[in-house]
Amino acid sequence: MTPTDHQTLVRPLVRELQPYVYGEQPKIKGLIKLNTNENPYPPSPRVLAAVKAAADGRLRLYPQPTSDRLREKLARLHRCRPENILVGNGSDEVLALAVRAFVEPEAAVGGRLSRRFSTPPARATVQFFQPSYSLYPVLAAIHGAAPNPVPLGLDFALPTAAELRRERAWDFNAALTFITTPNAPTGRGWAW
Repeated sequence: MTPTDHQTLVRPLVRELQPYVYGEQPKIKGLIKLNTNENPYPPSPRVLAAVKAAADGRLRLYPQPTSDRLREKLARLHRCRPENILVGNGSDEVLALAVRAFVEPEAAVGGRLSRRFSTPPARATVQFFQPSYSLYPVLAAIHGAAPNPVPLGLDFALPTAAELRRERAWDFNAALTFITTPNAPTGRGWAW
């Protein structure tokens, strides 16, 4: 195998992707990096005690795959059923699972957007506001879905449903819609 032969093993769609660009990671001592949601304060002593108490022999075992006890407790807290709770290894994993579960790749609904459609079929559409979390278009691209980035106004306020209907850029039938509230990086919230 030549050094570039390994690239032929990667799906063509993935080879063409633009890589995810993470936020700036300055190395200034004492700097609080709000762009990565870091907390300037140490964990509560109660949290540290709970983590230390949980760090026993169970760490060598594979966790219970459906996180039943955690989902039951979260369901009680949020007054819903455990089936309504999804537990993952961070929000990026949960977002990727949502794309895989709810969005069809464009090829599955008739081909690439630029060749066949003036608007993508709704079940192949992932939509989000722009600017927002930069992983949204990356997840759509990895999956082969059609991104629908809807630009925010100059004040970065999240529009109302009536404004979205009037402007006609929003696809109310999209397979998946990401609404980040408060929106990153603007900090603005959304109230329907």
